[in-house]
Amino acid sequence: MTDYLEEQKNEIEALQSIYPDEFEGISETEFRISIYPEEQDPENPRALSLHVIYTPNYPDELPEYEIEIIQGQVPESYLSRIEQSVKQAAEESIGMAMVFSLVMIIKEELDNIVLDVKRAEEELVKEKRRKEEEAEQAKFVGTKVTRESFLDWKKKFDAEIAEKDAVARAQKAKELKGKLTGRQLFEQDKTLAMSDAGYMDEGDVSVDVSQFDKEDRAGAFDDQHKDEEENPVWKNVD
Repeated sequence: MTDYLEEQKNEIEALQSIYPDEFEGISETEFRISIYPEEQDPENPRALSLHVIYTPNYPDELPEYEIEIIQGQVPESYLSRIEQSVKQAAEESIGMAMVFSLVMIIKEELDNIVLDVKRAEEELVKEKRRKEEEAEQAKFVGTKVTRESFLDWKKKFDAEIAEKDAVARAQKAKELKGKLTGRQLFEQDKTLAMSDAGYMDEGDVSVDVSQFDKEDRAGAFDDQHKDEEENPVWKNVD
């Protein structure tokens, strides 16, 4: 006949020896073992515990047990996976002491949680860095040119050039106007002649100054021709 109490007592002593700091005795048939990951995350620590109550015929039947969260947060999907793995291992271990095996399964799953979270955080960092690099490169690549955007740019560019040309021509005309002689101004700006008409008295005669130049040249030619006739210049001809 199996002495279930003796087997239970022996398992408890073994567990106390293996987990001196993690084992918490509640009664002769009830205890709790705290379980921590191999590499704890200082910023987000996590820990579980396996709460066990021996049934009268344990280990030939399953004990009562519960997986508890004692530190941090464990996503529901991970917790469900842990519970399923523990249940399967317990059913396969009926007939022998199984608590140590169940604790090891929980610890392994807890290690996987820490690793998965760490990988996820690293992926977030990589994704953030990738987006920052793409944004930096976009500064040098510029905006993609389409036909519509080019025509819009050309319209604005042509208008800007035309405006600059108009300003330049106006400035140049202003500079040239300041350098012209009175006569050049008079000849270029016909309004100056018209403006003088306003000061003429009744009966005054309008004068075309352009005729003076022609009459002066003609008079000078006539005087020279007359002088040559009165004082001929004789040349010796061999």
